[in-house]
Amino acid sequence: MPKNQKALDQRGLKTLALWLIWSAVCISIFIQLFHMANIWDYIVYDTSRVTWVILGTFILGVFVSFVHVAGLTWEWFCAYRLEYQLEKKGLYGAVAKGRQVSNRFIAALQHIHENGGQVELSELSTVEFSGYIRVARFVSLLGSMMITMGLIGTVLGLTITLTGLNGALENVDSDGMSVLIALREAMSGMGLAFYTTLLGSILGGILLRMFAYIGDNSIEALQDLLTRSCMVYAAVDLTPSVQRDFRQLDRVVEGMETRLSALTQSLQQSKAAMSDFTEGMQDLKDATRLKSSDDEVFKAIAVHRHYAKILRYELTLQKKLANFKQRLLAAMGFQVSISKSNQENKSEG
Repeated sequence: MPKNQKALDQRGLKTLALWLIWSAVCISIFIQLFHMANIWDYIVYDTSRVTWVILGTFILGVFVSFVHVAGLTWEWFCAYRLEYQLEKKGLYGAVAKGRQVSNRFIAALQHIHENGGQVELSELSTVEFSGYIRVARFVSLLGSMMITMGLIGTVLGLTITLTGLNGALENVDSDGMSVLIALREAMSGMGLAFYTTLLGSILGGILLRMFAYIGDNSIEALQDLLTRSCMVYAAVDLTPSVQRDFRQLDRVVEGMETRLSALTQSLQQSKAAMSDFTEGMQDLKDATRLKSSDDEVFKAIAVHRHYAKILRYELTLQKKLANFKQRLLAAMGFQVSISKSNQENKSEG
């Protein structure tokens, strides 16, 4: 990472900070409901379990939203890093490695441009961020479901209320205890109607919808950042121009220089191998010479010794020759496996 850029840009924490602030607001609202409306006691003793379902859905939505925002926060860090690289080095200077959507977006741009395709920044960003968009819609859907469940609880509570009032009216002339039981059932129905409406509208319609909005807003801002960075700092690479052609030519020249450097190094290694081979040939030539002053016995002994030396030098030369062949083929662009050449040397030996 460049020295002038911080390891983690603090601007990437905006989404997470906003989410934490809204979480604190949610906690304060829960505390107010707990003290003023005594809502927790009703949730515990709710026999219809509608409020349980609403509260469980809210907890699920908050958890999904937190995971969503954590992923977006990391995407912001990657996006700011890529913006810095695009500003300094252009499209092909950005290092787009990793599973983050921002990296995939830049890598897709580089691939499309290398293959001569037409780049549509807005459509590409929408496709790349479609996973995050679906998660944000899911959180918003949970909020809508909570509002619907609150309305269902309201209808159910009114039904229980009407049933209880009907029973109280039927038992007016009979036992007074039956009337009280029917009125208590009617009041519990009214409590169910009011509490489910309250929970569904506050938790789903206000709190969870705000969590979904934070995710949606972060996704749109992230798309705008990447699109703007590419339009401003990579416009030369994305649009046909003489400057873009010069940049492509520079990249081709740099690649050719790298290949020429590798070829020069290979030729130097081949030259060293040829020198070793020449020395080995000279040693073999010297080993095969006999002196004229030796008598027949010493000549025979010397011949056997020379034969042994010749065999040793021949084996050595075969190994050097095989090594030279391998380096020469590597310098010409061919790849020869070392294991195969070793097997050939063993078979020849």
